[in-house]
Amino acid sequence: MKISVILPVYNVEEYIEECLYSLLNQSIGEDKLEIILVDDCSTDSTPLVINKFKDKFTNLIYYRLDENQGAPGKVRNVGVDLSTGEYLHFVDPDDVLDEFTYETLLNSKNEEDDFVMGKMISFNEDGTQFEHETFKALKMKKTYKSTNLNATPFFAQVKTSVVLKLIRKSFYIENNIHFVENMKNGEDKLVDTLLYTKAKSFSYVPYVIYKYRNRNSAENKSLTHQDVKNSLINDINAYYTSEKYFDEEPLQFFKINVLRSLFWKLFDVEFKDLLYEEQIEILKEIGKITEDANENILNMYFVNELPIIRFLNDKEYDLALNYADLLNERRLYFYKGKDIQRRYYEYNQFMKSKSFKVYSLLKVMKIIK
Repeated sequence: MKISVILPVYNVEEYIEECLYSLLNQSIGEDKLEIILVDDCSTDSTPLVINKFKDKFTNLIYYRLDENQGAPGKVRNVGVDLSTGEYLHFVDPDDVLDEFTYETLLNSKNEEDDFVMGKMISFNEDGTQFEHETFKALKMKKTYKSTNLNATPFFAQVKTSVVLKLIRKSFYIENNIHFVENMKNGEDKLVDTLLYTKAKSFSYVPYVIYKYRNRNSAENKSLTHQDVKNSLINDINAYYTSEKYFDEEPLQFFKINVLRSLFWKLFDVEFKDLLYEEQIEILKEIGKITEDANENILNMYFVNELPIIRFLNDKEYDLALNYADLLNERRLYFYKGKDIQRRYYEYNQFMKSKSFKVYSLLKVMKIIK
């Protein structure tokens, strides 16, 4: 048994080492992993960092593309072509795996399953963690053995779930599944859709197997957050590419998945910086997705977002913009509060430290000024 772990890498010198160590330290043993790093022509020291690991792994493949793609779709597809394992797992190189990720997933799947899935937790650059809305529902806190999308349609609402799945490669290849190329975000929506809709059965365990690094900060945004207009358009296009594969009930849950991505970017300062005409055009496109959304399902997953959905359905786009501004301000106040809280904690820790006590003593003794 071998697991092919596919990582699309581009200028991740700050993060790739932590990611690779989390793979090296897997409880099943690194010799059962095939690490495939496909480099989209990094210009920083990413290749040098990776080179330090060439002798640490039993099976490590480093492949550098001839031309930068600027998007992970083709990079991941190349990784699949290079893979020789029985299972596939797609990992982003700035994220981290739990030590027991593969042991947990392998022990949780049944032989007939086409994939097995765990849950994730997100963490900020300051080390704080938070659970994604996707997994807060009571249904996602239970174990599901050999289910399918018709029996459990609510799985279609799970966001960022490609990286949470250990996939049987033969199933992936037989169904001609591949990532959409030339899209900086949303390229995995179709893959996720096909995994769910083509799988005869899959299993799920409510164990954190994946730790997602939140890089949505002004100075260090991930690709997904760097161009809000195109990012929103990609998410909208990804919805229309995927919707035809879903039956009606799972489609309603998939709308939750897509709307979460859209609202996260809509309630952001970068969206506010777009031209008024651009904002309105994007709101109209989102309104086409919400207009026939099931209200009962919306109420299950959304609270603060419900007013903007109603504004969009009533074609009250200016009111929708004003409400988006309100939620954006609320988010800014929240993050400012978290930053103040963090600084206060650091100040208290310093005041209790030995360094401060020594400094205070020396100052009293007038050895320093």
